[in-house]
Amino acid sequence: MKLVVDANILFSFFKKDSTTRELILDTELEYDLDLFAPKYVLEEVGKHKEEICSKFHLFPQDFDIMFSSLPLFIKIVPRDSFERFVSIAEKILSPHLKDVPYVALSLSFKSNGHEIGLWSNEKRLKKLEKYAIKVFSTSELISFLSRTRP
Repeated sequence: MKLVVDANILFSFFKKDSTTRELILDTELEYDLDLFAPKYVLEEVGKHKEEICSKFHLFPQDFDIMFSSLPLFIKIVPRDSFERFVSIAEKILSPHLKDVPYVALSLSFKSNGHEIGLWSNEKRLKKLEKYAIKVFSTSELISFLSRTRP
């Protein structure tokens, strides 16, 4: 399964001993999941560097190291790869458009016949399930992975 990861999930990656970090680091090794995010996610996480460092008691240089390692675990997808799905995502999400890149990327994968999920704790994104995109909160993802563990 291809799993699109949103920025709020990635914020938790910076928390020491977080379940999110553990899942991101172990997903490719232990589960049949490939993690993806639109390139936009790097801008979004980068904009919140000070807040993340403060909240999770990180030195800026530690943030920088972790931030630069994200593409090792999550494949970053440029917008032009899913651009044709942006207007569809905008219609689905209107008037809350901040998640358009994640939904457009998910729709793009779905159109190519991939089993697709979106990892987000945003409850309002559950409406994507009528488009055959499974939306997982972190706790739902843990439960799903425990059922599919080899």
